[in-house]
Amino acid sequence: MKQISTYRRNKIQQVGIVLLMVFVSLLAPMRVGAEEGTLNFYVTPEFSNNQKSGNDRYFQLTLPPDATEKLTLKLQNANAEAKKIKITPHTAYTNVMGVVEYGQDAEKADSTLKHSLDELIEQPEIIELAGNETKTVTLDLNMPKEEFEGLLAGGLRVSEVKEEATEETSNEEGVAIQNDFAYIIGVVVSNKQDAVQPDLDLLDVFADQLNYRNVISANLQNFTPTFVNRLEVEATVQKAGEEEILYQASQEQMQMAPNSNFNFPISLEGDRFRSGDYVLKMTARSGEEEWEWERKFTIEADEARALNQQDVTIDTSINWWLVAAVILILFLLLIIVWLLIKKQRAKNKEDQ
Repeated sequence: MKQISTYRRNKIQQVGIVLLMVFVSLLAPMRVGAEEGTLNFYVTPEFSNNQKSGNDRYFQLTLPPDATEKLTLKLQNANAEAKKIKITPHTAYTNVMGVVEYGQDAEKADSTLKHSLDELIEQPEIIELAGNETKTVTLDLNMPKEEFEGLLAGGLRVSEVKEEATEETSNEEGVAIQNDFAYIIGVVVSNKQDAVQPDLDLLDVFADQLNYRNVISANLQNFTPTFVNRLEVEATVQKAGEEEILYQASQEQMQMAPNSNFNFPISLEGDRFRSGDYVLKMTARSGEEEWEWERKFTIEADEARALNQQDVTIDTSINWWLVAAVILILFLLLIIVWLLIKKQRAKNKEDQ
């Protein structure tokens, strides 16, 4: 067995932003608050009669088609300095770690997503808060005119607008890091409370990179309008026609947003891509549901070469010791050939 390892995935960190979120989850209590010394304002959701009974942590609403619901937030400035607050709606998606993101949008929405929540919530203008002022803000949520099945999920991102962004610069790395703190408040809406059975599909398998390291990505899709909870995935990669497992990865306690997809990465653990045909075998489980796939895929030579050059763990520099050794061997061979020729000529003269 060449490599067997459980891939511990690190979330892709965007250079320039360190995001401190009060993260919301459907499986754990959604709290709205901030750590002391990080945020100088507070956000509290205020719920209408349409809010699901017993939930006081995030917006969970069952509304009829074409209805308009007001989402109400209480903003409180915690010090004497005036502030500008921005509220942006977002549609939930699943990130590469198998975690649902509520405070930003996917680069590309899943093809099965019929209604994006960020398009149904009207974004307000910038809110100005005087020192120690408390203000109530409402956002209109306009439900689709036609009835839909399952859930629409997303969140409201509440952040302070800085006139001049504060940057922390690392002299060693030469990289500027801008701190960006925000509240994330979940929003989940439906037309009716009927449960939807989750279902998954494997869309694609391909050579890829994560944090400039070679991985094989398996694009997993939740094409149903419901959350996939407590998701477990196991995957192995073999050379086509061979039994040896080259790479494998497993992950538990993941969650997928409704109508979303993500790339499940299988690390090469510093190995190079090699062109050829491969086979992925994957099993996914959620509760009593289980899915299995076996998919053949090909890595082209040009593709492997390009990715290997970008992998920071692979030394692509010239091995000068090897070059010198080859030159020395060639030089010695030339000397040997020259000596043999010289000896043969001398022998020929003696024979004459």
